[in-house]
Amino acid sequence: MPPPVRARRWISQSWPCIALALTGTLAYAAPAPKTTPERPVPKASPDTSAGLDLTGPLEVERAVAVALAHDPALRAAQHRVRGQQLLAEAEAKPTGPMLSLDMWQIPLAKPWALDQSPMIMLALRQPIPPAGLLRRRAAARMHSAAAEHHDRDARAQLLALAVRHAFIDYAAASARRELHVEHQQVSQRVLELARARQSVSGTLLDIARAETEAARAHADVATDATTIDAARTRLNSLMARPPDAPLGPPVPLPAEVADADAATLIARAQGERPEHRAAASRRDAADLELQAARREAVMPAADLGLAFFPATKAMTYNGYGVLVNVSLPWLSGQGRKRRDAQAELAAAALDDLAAARLQIAREVAEALATVQSAARRWQTLRSAALPASQRAREVALSGYEVGRADLLAMLATEGAYVEISLEIIDAKSALDHALADLERATGTTLPRAPVPAEPVDHLAGARP
Repeated sequence: MPPPVRARRWISQSWPCIALALTGTLAYAAPAPKTTPERPVPKASPDTSAGLDLTGPLEVERAVAVALAHDPALRAAQHRVRGQQLLAEAEAKPTGPMLSLDMWQIPLAKPWALDQSPMIMLALRQPIPPAGLLRRRAAARMHSAAAEHHDRDARAQLLALAVRHAFIDYAAASARRELHVEHQQVSQRVLELARARQSVSGTLLDIARAETEAARAHADVATDATTIDAARTRLNSLMARPPDAPLGPPVPLPAEVADADAATLIARAQGERPEHRAAASRRDAADLELQAARREAVMPAADLGLAFFPATKAMTYNGYGVLVNVSLPWLSGQGRKRRDAQAELAAAALDDLAAARLQIAREVAEALATVQSAARRWQTLRSAALPASQRAREVALSGYEVGRADLLAMLATEGAYVEISLEIIDAKSALDHALADLERATGTTLPRAPVPAEPVDHLAGARP
């Protein structure tokens, strides 16, 4: 049976209010977009490292700068930091009010007879959290954002370390190639001398030995070219460039050592390392979360509201009401359990900070010892072994040229010179790698000093 005329008239008059109430309820359940445009999320900058001209002499700091500027992981980390900061701002805002519409006791036999409801309530409610809860939650989220920022700094330092290691390998491969090219030229000269002496006093065996040595030198040069290509590919990939992008020759790093003792470097590292700062930020965040959990466990939350009651058949006048809902957290163990769980997390964050301090001290001490050992080896080879092998090489070569030395002695001294030179290159590379690891362990620019000309008992470990 169709509803009566009065019911239809009541529905037509009340429908705008009902629609407004439902619209408001849905709006608070799923917030609509703001009318004012929000600040757009910054887009990732396009990769322009491929167009950089790096064909000139390449310095390690330039390679590090290019890698840091074009690494997408660092850009992603920066977006995460910004997201945490925005979440911290959101935590400080209270929950929005809620608009609700209640219509009671509508007859089941006439579900369309809304006018027969004895009570209609249109209410606006506002949740009220415990005092100080939002402020502490927002501060905790801000400390979490700071930890994300320090994590990004740590990732940047690890990327810089990888670039430095790749550059050092690139420089070492280039130095080996220069040495082998020089050895190839000497071997070719010895072969020419052996062929010239064959008609006078030489033998075919000398020529065969000289040809073998020349062929080995040629093979070493070819192998070095492959090693340089591999090092160049690795360095290009770290700088977000095509693998076959041209790279200029590396500028050799100076021979240096740390100009500070272990205690000084450890103290600096514990204040500068981003891992330590991130652990400290997480400790502060956990402490603030614990304060918030303690408040939730003992302080009640409330809902305050104001209701409007339009006139109905049962209630012939308009009225209003006040709504007050208060939670009773001390009657439930949930808040106490959350508080106890957060206390454990705060204790864990404190221990993580202590562990980070110990780890940093251990890494700095080990890296400094490695630097000192590598510096002593390079210094000894450079100051003692290399001059002796150079003198023996010059004497043997000049003696073979005038016929006062045989080919075997010449090849032996040349091989010893090449072997010692390769050891010096490896020792210098080990020293550069150790310095890069030490600088990463300290988390800041490392104070350096040139390697002394002569070996000393305590190298780069203590100041006078």
